[in-house]
Amino acid sequence: MLRGAIGLVLGGLLLSGAAGGQETRDRDKKDKVFRGEITVSLMPVAVRVVDDAGHPILGLKPEDFRVRVGRREIPVVGLDWIGDGEAESSIPLPVPAGADSGEAIEPPPPLPGRLVVFFVQADLNPTRISGQLRMRPYTRELLGTLKPRDRAAVVSFDSHLKLWQDFTADRAALHAALDEAMLYSHEHAVAPGDSVSLAEHLDREAAFRAASAERSLEIVGRALQPLPGEKTLIFLGYGLGRYGSDGVHMTPDYKPAIQALGEAHAAVFVLDVTSADAHSLEIGLESVAEATGGLYFKTFRLPELATDVLARAISGHYVLTLDRSQLPERGGDLTIELRKKRGNVLARAAAVSR
Repeated sequence: MLRGAIGLVLGGLLLSGAAGGQETRDRDKKDKVFRGEITVSLMPVAVRVVDDAGHPILGLKPEDFRVRVGRREIPVVGLDWIGDGEAESSIPLPVPAGADSGEAIEPPPPLPGRLVVFFVQADLNPTRISGQLRMRPYTRELLGTLKPRDRAAVVSFDSHLKLWQDFTADRAALHAALDEAMLYSHEHAVAPGDSVSLAEHLDREAAFRAASAERSLEIVGRALQPLPGEKTLIFLGYGLGRYGSDGVHMTPDYKPAIQALGEAHAAVFVLDVTSADAHSLEIGLESVAEATGGLYFKTFRLPELATDVLARAISGHYVLTLDRSQLPERGGDLTIELRKKRGNVLARAAAVSR
């Protein structure tokens, strides 16, 4: 009897121990699950959405965008508007510490202003320099549309890439620099400006050796890459590419320029200064604008209309947030359209992958 009782007690202890061990293992297993890190890789994509008059279309929601990579549709998990007008976000913001305790909460710092680079393609050919001079009053008006927090810089290409003005909010200095850039003025050294500086990152030796506008665009793109946020490059020029007996072809410097501008998050908006209704090298200007998510404008007939539409188009942009894990393994070309709404989506041409 005693042996049997002991056997029952030992058996119970063994069963209890086994059950307890299993419970402990299960708990440890759960702890491992909950203690593991969950990593979600988000991919921001900046786009501008404008109507036919260049006005930004406000109030769009994530579901208003159809985003595809290759043939796969990718859901938009977040959407922010950055710029003039109503600033909205589809991503809930964290509640600041002290919000429930009645403590005074400091307002968030103001958003940084836009970074705008004016790129002048200078030439003394009468059909080109006349167009640059025709644009003088309208570029002044364009400068006047920039907000107090915005910063602009001026570069040019004639015999090589030249920097005339680092990023500044001084509109008079910018207009004077544009005058220098349009004419073959005596080049002078430009010291780096404030904390946001193009001069600090510009490769001066490469700029002096630059033998084409395309190569100059690449160098400017490289200099913009360390700077935060989206950038706008306003190209006052007469053409890109090379004209031959079989038409216009882009030079070998073109693709590196597009890549550098894309990596810098810089959209090119072209003001074609050629004094003609149409010309062969406008193909290259249209191409660089389309590839970088910008727009192309002729200025021969209605320069004021061109600068007005440009000013509206660059006044703000959306930032779409995508879940990178949803992308196809092999990646593909990114395509962004509106769903059931009218408007023009301006986005950089890009191939994306996980």
